[in-house]
Amino acid sequence: MRYLLVLLCCAEILLATYLMNVAGPFWSPVLFLGTSLAIAFVYLRMQSQSATTVASFSLPPVVISVGQVAVFAGCAFYIVSKLKYVWWYHLMYHFPEGTSDIIPQVEALVQRFLSGSAPYRPINFTDYQLYPTYLPLQWLPYIPAELAHKDYRWIPALAMLAASVYYFVSKRKMEGDPISRILLPSWPLYIWTLLLLNDNNSFVFTVEGLIAAYYFFVAESTGKKSIWPLAIGVSLCLFSRYSIIFWVPLCIAVLAMAGQKKNAMIVAGTAAAFFIFVYWLPFLRVNPEIFIKGYRYHTFAAYNEWNNDFSWNAGTVYLNNGLGFTSYAIAWFPGDLHHKLALYKNLLFAVCLLAVTLLGLVFYRSRGKYDVSTYLLFSFKIYIAVFYAFIQIPYRYLFFTPLIITAALLGGAFMPRVKNNTMIA
Repeated sequence: MRYLLVLLCCAEILLATYLMNVAGPFWSPVLFLGTSLAIAFVYLRMQSQSATTVASFSLPPVVISVGQVAVFAGCAFYIVSKLKYVWWYHLMYHFPEGTSDIIPQVEALVQRFLSGSAPYRPINFTDYQLYPTYLPLQWLPYIPAELAHKDYRWIPALAMLAASVYYFVSKRKMEGDPISRILLPSWPLYIWTLLLLNDNNSFVFTVEGLIAAYYFFVAESTGKKSIWPLAIGVSLCLFSRYSIIFWVPLCIAVLAMAGQKKNAMIVAGTAAAFFIFVYWLPFLRVNPEIFIKGYRYHTFAAYNEWNNDFSWNAGTVYLNNGLGFTSYAIAWFPGDLHHKLALYKNLLFAVCLLAVTLLGLVFYRSRGKYDVSTYLLFSFKIYIAVFYAFIQIPYRYLFFTPLIITAALLGGAFMPRVKNNTMIA
């Protein structure tokens, strides 16, 4: 089943790039989500089966190690070179101002923070005013770039490269045939490369690599012996973008149901500490309304995107791009765009709650059947796939995160089976 998993992983990345919207705006999201869910279930099935004997390798271990390093280094060099080229092209040919407010919003927050002024207040752009929606760990990591007068886009690039190295080091001892052992430890770089080649604007105007690195770190940390990487990773995600918010209680509950109550308390306690010292003390205590104001602006901005995309492009850029289910809301939900968006937002909450509830019940009913780390990674992939499938605006660049998480499942399926991998504090 390992090679079925590889095929599914290849299909998923292709459906988000070169085969995006291949089956039209109604069937393509079904196909994409179905592939993502199939990856999770095949992974769980494989990890639940008894370990099989692995045939001896036909290549010496040193040859495999050299091959792994050569492939990884070659891919990393290509990605950095390509990023530098597309950034240079952007600077030389001066894309129209206002193409994206992502990096300007991060710059404003960082510069205000360093100057001692309140970061969370409206930002004035040429044609509109924006209230900051980014949580602290989505912009605080850019302080070194500002202090060093470097391009902000280096921060997500370096974060994603560090996460890829973390994965590579963890997966150098894979099982399987020599070719798989040489190629698969670099899987995150293949995903990165395909996304870069298919849509380099996502890496010119956005900084999504930092968020993808956070979530990838969580996925990889589910299989670690220590609980601390998972606890820290969950907190990094929680206070950068709240996509993970429904999964965090499930993670804590699974640990508690598995008898790892101390680990559950560590995850919850670490998240609480991050909330106090990263969000509440420096920002929320000063202005308790910043979260709700940001949330309201996010809803306002989502409506504008729905309205603009539908009015100017018949929804082809965002709403009917084959990655999310917004096409169904536009076509079938009653009322005007305000009402459609409100219903769709409620649908997102409902499917996320349903997903984590069902995942929690399955683990409770089958305690002892599934390894904790395996189930955490399985449930994380399921939840993220569902969340992004029903996200209000399915921007292409956002799907870097669910795609990169897949690498953790693929890598885990090729790793030697560990009988007792209870996390320790």
